[in-house]
Amino acid sequence: MSTFFIRLLLLSLLLDGCEETFPVYQSYCQKSKTDFPSCLHYMVEAPVEKERIEKAFGLPNDPSCPYTVSLTKYCVGKCTNPYVKSVGGDFNGYVRIEVKKGFKCYYKIQSDYKNSMKAAFERVLKAVEKEHKSPENAKKI
Repeated sequence: MSTFFIRLLLLSLLLDGCEETFPVYQSYCQKSKTDFPSCLHYMVEAPVEKERIEKAFGLPNDPSCPYTVSLTKYCVGKCTNPYVKSVGGDFNGYVRIEVKKGFKCYYKIQSDYKNSMKAAFERVLKAVEKEHKSPENAKKI
């Protein structure tokens, strides 16, 4: 019976060590502009992702809004750099949500991933909800 518990403990330690813990980076592109827009137009193709991002920001889609939201999912793919091949890459891609006014970046938030693009997307959404739904961040332009 005790070997069962030892195996269970080892399995839980193994699975716990596989969780990706990449940080989430967010910033306003111009340091002088830190008020968040009061409207957003979501330019995301996949309806499910668009809905999740809209919910995270807490602002409805407004097609007439000058601030657009885009989603980028980037996978590094095959790298031919000999140095990176010899030491291994730190990540395989990233997920970024960007708010632009016209063609200029206004705000961006991103997380890298090694194995799970979905986990990176979830980390970014969680950070968006925390940053933009809290009462102290309610000042908007």
